[in-house]
Amino acid sequence: MMSKRLCFLSPDVEHAASLVRHLESDGIPRKNIYAMGRPDLPMGQLPGPGPERDDFMPAFLRGITFGAIGGLLIGLVVLAFAPSRIEVGGAGVLLLGLLGASVGGLGTGIFGLAFPSSRLDPFEKDIEAGRIVVMVDVPDDQVERVNALVRRLDPDVDIEGIEPSAPVIPP
Repeated sequence: MMSKRLCFLSPDVEHAASLVRHLESDGIPRKNIYAMGRPDLPMGQLPGPGPERDDFMPAFLRGITFGAIGGLLIGLVVLAFAPSRIEVGGAGVLLLGLLGASVGGLGTGIFGLAFPSSRLDPFEKDIEAGRIVVMVDVPDDQVERVNALVRRLDPDVDIEGIEPSAPVIPP
């Protein structure tokens, strides 16, 4: 089942907490709700930022991609220019591609832990101003229903849009 990540911008912690309570009472599991705000705000009753805390996943995925490409290119070079006493076949090229993907993904993922999530860049000014970003992962067929619920419950919450690349929601 495909899912979407809905982003809402709440004016303060109280509005965000109310929004989260209503979403939960409407059947959305807390594990699918994330909130992000300034570190100095009292966000104890809100869910954490989840995967949006840092840039691990985007960096990890870039590392896998570039590592695999690099490993495959190295494998092809070795295949083309290997001395006659060293035999490298297609399996060796694939193995180097997998090794490159593994090392690249792990290395860049760990590096990405040191940086805040780049996916929240559009909300940086709002977060610094004290607003709270509430993100909700919902199945595709529930997007309109959840947006309508939020509009009805709290007119002070801005609906900021839909991210199509939300993680798949486990059943």
